[in-house]
Amino acid sequence: MVSKKECRDILLNIRNKITNKEEKSCLITEKIINDSWYKDARVVAVYKSLQSEVDTTNLIKDCFEKGKIVLLPKVENDFMNFYKVDENEILIKSKFGVKEPSGIKEKLYNPELIELMIVPGVGFDKENNRIGFGKGYYDKYLENLNIKTIGICFKEQIVDKLPHDEFDIRMDKIICD
Repeated sequence: MVSKKECRDILLNIRNKITNKEEKSCLITEKIINDSWYKDARVVAVYKSLQSEVDTTNLIKDCFEKGKIVLLPKVENDFMNFYKVDENEILIKSKFGVKEPSGIKEKLYNPELIELMIVPGVGFDKENNRIGFGKGYYDKYLENLNIKTIGICFKEQIVDKLPHDEFDIRMDKIICD
């Protein structure tokens, strides 16, 4: 079996070559919006997408339109936290190039109150295993929590089997185009 690093490199290469990402992102957003977990959730943790990822802009916009509490991640001291953001929040580019909330302590959100988390990934497999960028931020965050998770990706990012360890957190659902 290939290593996680080799798998990550292959899947990133595939993801970078995907065409029609805007159209596919709209399809994925539509599926999420119609999902019962999303409909029922008042507090949604999501991510601000990078260029080659599923675009979450319309999903975040829909959350605000429906009056949901929107949380975005911020990496602090090698750990990820989620902060409540407002619709016109100014986000700051991190050292990884990700747009993050400023990290105002009053907006730090209690993880126990998150109802749904939309999780990015470099790849997923048919058993809902996920491979990310290798830092383990989502795995560490979700480790002792009971949050419904939906991994989102393009269909080209789904493979039969991914290498995984006992500390890798499986997604509850995967939604793709």
